[in-house]
Amino acid sequence: MIIRESRYPYRRPRRRRNRTARLLLLLLVDALGIYILYHLLYNPQTAMVLSTPTPAPTPTRSAASYVAEATDAYFGGVMPTALAAYQQALELDPAQPELYVAMGQILVYRGAPERALQLARDALLYDPEYPPAWALLCVSYDWLGLPQDAIAFCEHAITLDPTYAEAYAYLAEAQIDAGNWFAANDTIATALQLDKDNVEVLRNYGYVYEVQGNYSAAIEAYRQALQRQPNLAHLYIAIGRNQHVLGNFTQAQESYTAATEVDPTNLMALERAGLLHLLQGDYGPAQVFFQKALEVDPTYSRALGRLGTLYFQRRNYEDAIPALESAIRYGEMESRRRAVFFVITEEPQGAALTAPTGRTVARGEFVFPEDARSPLRAMLQGTTGQENVKGYLRLDPLDGRYTLSLQGASPAAAGQTYIGWFQPLLAPGGDVIHTAPLRVEADGSVTASGTTGVVKGAPIETYYTLSLCYYYLNRCEDARPYIAVALRLDPQDANALQTQRLCGGQ
Repeated sequence: MIIRESRYPYRRPRRRRNRTARLLLLLLVDALGIYILYHLLYNPQTAMVLSTPTPAPTPTRSAASYVAEATDAYFGGVMPTALAAYQQALELDPAQPELYVAMGQILVYRGAPERALQLARDALLYDPEYPPAWALLCVSYDWLGLPQDAIAFCEHAITLDPTYAEAYAYLAEAQIDAGNWFAANDTIATALQLDKDNVEVLRNYGYVYEVQGNYSAAIEAYRQALQRQPNLAHLYIAIGRNQHVLGNFTQAQESYTAATEVDPTNLMALERAGLLHLLQGDYGPAQVFFQKALEVDPTYSRALGRLGTLYFQRRNYEDAIPALESAIRYGEMESRRRAVFFVITEEPQGAALTAPTGRTVARGEFVFPEDARSPLRAMLQGTTGQENVKGYLRLDPLDGRYTLSLQGASPAAAGQTYIGWFQPLLAPGGDVIHTAPLRVEADGSVTASGTTGVVKGAPIETYYTLSLCYYYLNRCEDARPYIAVALRLDPQDANALQTQRLCGGQ
């Protein structure tokens, strides 16, 4: 007997088949086939899901790549792209204070210092001793009309880092805005000694000259800053502003136009370029610039006001009226949105109040949302001796309505009352906007609601131009409220007084 070698020496030897097991297996296969056929016929979505291949995973961008994109966009002058990329980086890695500061600096020069202020606060939550965040807080407060508060923040930044040149530059800016020219000159000199090539130092060097009336020297300083960074629209605007004051209209127009070319969405650049055309009677180009600004932001008060003035000068009063009315409405909205904090003080009953002077009972800072028309909110906390006081305030910037809720308050002293103040929000006459006297209930609660009323927003010419439009349409009754506001802004303004006389006023 010959034993043949198997081709598959490692194959297991065959076993006897089990007929019962085979039958069960066939039944299971048949059942599975029937199940699949049923779902194909009566539930096609299931079949689609089963047959759809799973997409291959895509790589996720890192925060560092967004920062690199933002930096490139910034140096290229493409600020919307820079802001969007910084925001993406923060969403991936929010604990980076330098990113908040970088965004904030862009927003200050694009006319949103309140958003920059919010970013500075966010940065300080992650690093309370980060000097650039304190410096951003300083410049934001200054651009919001609080130079004295700004000075304290800059001084703190310098305490944290005595070699930080930008903190000295922003301090000089706040000092010159506060009217302290001698201190500003000394401070900007220190900033130049620390870093004479820093763009922020050179910009503020120019600003110190500009406020003191040395416009030619200011232009030279701004140009030095542009040499270091040639794609910053706000530097072109600053140069154009000083050339305009010197009467060099052609050069000023070139600077404003250059700003719009560097940053086509810069509202201030578009408005200034249009204004210069308007002043020279070039209505067509002026209207183009104003409308471009309004395409970027339909609520931009200054462009609306300029467009209304253009219509007025062309005797198109019907179109001028809605533009000027919108300019006033949105100008007040912009002012309300820049209310930085809310304080409650104890003041004499019945006193004529223009600004807070009494003991502060509670205080809160407004939180600024990205949408300019969204309500502002502030959490209120009692001061020393009033630690149990807590509350909440909501302010609608569009119509000025506010609601206040407070708990834990003690009654005011005899002959005194509590007043709430929106700072630095001003009435047309210059008084700080405040609430009516606040009543404390027996349980220590305070609830109040009301409106800020008319606030200082659009420039005076918006009011008297609108009044003149109504006058020429024989609608003096509609004109009189705007004449009254114009005279509150400046009781001696010749145009406002003339409009009042035309409409039969005293």
